[in-house]
Amino acid sequence: MAAPIDVDEIPGPRGVPFLGNVFDIDSHSPVEGLVQMARQYGPIYKVSVPAGTRLMISDPDLVNEICDDARFDKKISAGLAVLSQSLAGRGLFTSETTDPLWQRAHNILMAPFSLQAMRDYIPRMLDIANQLTDKWTRLNPGDEVDVPASMTALTLDTIALCGFDYRFNSFYRDTPHPFVEAMVRSLLTAQARARRLPALNRLRIREQRQLGDDQTFMKDLVGKLISERRQQGGAADNSDLLGRMLTGVDPQSGKGLPDDNIISQCLTFLIAGHETTSGLISFAIYYLVKNPDYAKRARTEIDEVFGDSASPSYEQVHRLTYVLQILEESLRLWPTAPLSTRTPRTDTVIGGRYAVPAGIGLTVLIPMLHRHQGVWGADVEQFNPDHLSPQHKTALPPNAYKPFGTGQRACIGRQFALQEATLVLGMLLKRFELVDHLNYQLKTKQTLTVKPDEFRIQVRAREGRTLPRRGVAPTAARAAWAKADPAVPPVPATAQHGTPLRVLFGSNLGTAEAIANKLASEGTERGFAVILGPLDDHIDDVPADGAILLVCSSYNGTPPENGVAFCRWLRDPKTPKDACAGASYAVFGCGDTQWAATYQAVPKLLDTELEEHGARRIHARGAGDAEADFDGQYRAWHDGLWRDVAAALNLPSSAAEPASTAPRLSISIVNRQLTNPVILSYKAHPARVRENRELW
Repeated sequence: MAAPIDVDEIPGPRGVPFLGNVFDIDSHSPVEGLVQMARQYGPIYKVSVPAGTRLMISDPDLVNEICDDARFDKKISAGLAVLSQSLAGRGLFTSETTDPLWQRAHNILMAPFSLQAMRDYIPRMLDIANQLTDKWTRLNPGDEVDVPASMTALTLDTIALCGFDYRFNSFYRDTPHPFVEAMVRSLLTAQARARRLPALNRLRIREQRQLGDDQTFMKDLVGKLISERRQQGGAADNSDLLGRMLTGVDPQSGKGLPDDNIISQCLTFLIAGHETTSGLISFAIYYLVKNPDYAKRARTEIDEVFGDSASPSYEQVHRLTYVLQILEESLRLWPTAPLSTRTPRTDTVIGGRYAVPAGIGLTVLIPMLHRHQGVWGADVEQFNPDHLSPQHKTALPPNAYKPFGTGQRACIGRQFALQEATLVLGMLLKRFELVDHLNYQLKTKQTLTVKPDEFRIQVRAREGRTLPRRGVAPTAARAAWAKADPAVPPVPATAQHGTPLRVLFGSNLGTAEAIANKLASEGTERGFAVILGPLDDHIDDVPADGAILLVCSSYNGTPPENGVAFCRWLRDPKTPKDACAGASYAVFGCGDTQWAATYQAVPKLLDTELEEHGARRIHARGAGDAEADFDGQYRAWHDGLWRDVAAALNLPSSAAEPASTAPRLSISIVNRQLTNPVILSYKAHPARVRENRELW
């Protein structure tokens, strides 16, 4: 066996003393320069900068190896380190994994990114998206749209409203909000300082002063948000990011977040939470104006799914599967966070031949990883949404597609970003023709992320696609509502036979728990004596009478916090093989195929171990994938569930029937406008229009 290759022997551009390869890297578009080096030096090469030496990696097998969290961890690279030391502090994306505050914040902030939270964000996302479309509708013929600037305004306003109940009102301003100006200056400065020697940075007094002023301005703004939220006391809606940070407690440590860390987390989300998504939508628009056939196919899907709806629902947004493919293919060619740096925990060998010391940076060059012909085919350089069709995604090697990071340090806001981008792109394609009047040729610009540079288009309203006004109920419908009878409480269809039913859940984000609550309610309606609780409350408690329904998720292949002990008990060699003998069970798993290597790991474990310990499976295990039609997959599993439960327990067929109502249909009147989060955020009240005149 050949001796391992040391770092010094790995190819790469020849540098100069002290500065390394600083002059070989394009300061305006560094990623494009790194991509060209990969084409010259291969899938692993070495670069040196004043901050140290790093290996640039784009081979799928090597990337898959360094994604192993047991051997490797995230390394805070030079640019993130500068942000950590100045603007963002110890935020989720700028902290070391070993920082106790990182784990504490991560645990607290998982809930605002659950499936239920995604549903709740739709009205506010629509609010900002409608502001963008309204502004584009008012443009004069021949006016240009600066796409990256428009998307930056959109995504910043969206994360501010959804996460912090704050309005930048970017679409009602002639110039960028001062926060945006301060943020852009800070990001550009951070990137520049990361490439210089520390001594040179200390000489730039004016730059340091400006960075300090910008930092103070942004922190003061966030501090004001925190103060105003606390002043609301018990009346505040603390279900958003800010509320969770102010009131949340880490279940592992029993501690909350200190104020200085809350400020750091807020700035991190405001910066990273909009930068990546604005670049994603901008790249997608670029590829669509250059590939009109794909835009036509997308519009066909959008017209079918949205119909005449001016305010699409959560379900409609998540039915835009081809639009999602367009976005994911845009991320394949131009991931907006194009570099992900890992480091070995100990000295090791990768690929069976490269000796790498602990602490060295191993940077995944994601644009080149996503251009490997062995994975993506001969047309790897071409934009083709079918590269990310469900069939192709299922067949991808592990960790071959990594636009959102990996493992426990993967982007926590990934679902938020994709939902927002799908909604916005769907609304834009529904309303407008996108015109490439300048025959734009792609060039990129990098701050914290990558975006198209100087990308301008024209937009024209699509003919025959005028949508109804938003939020206006027909007069006849309002009259009918006014006469509706009060709601009649449901009357159970089945006698209370009292058969025991345990509904157990393992949940970090709340999705599995919400499903378990729904199943428990259905069980009660069907006459069962229901016990609902987390898995860890029922260790060695799997009785033979009745049935058990288990709903569980995985977290990087490990059990949720409230299922760790239960899974440990099942896997313990000391647990008797007949510990679950006679029990009847069914399992539904919540997961995400973006983490293909560990997808459904814990639900599969529960299903297998329960059977091996003597339990009887009465309904096939179900799997819900957040990357696909989760609701449809749940409905498919749920279909026949209660019939199988009733049959397995020798109950009459009526025990499988849902509760009836008397009468079978009742209507309750709810003015949804009064409870709309957008209306509440403006503190708006109903008003009567007394006069409506057209102004000359």
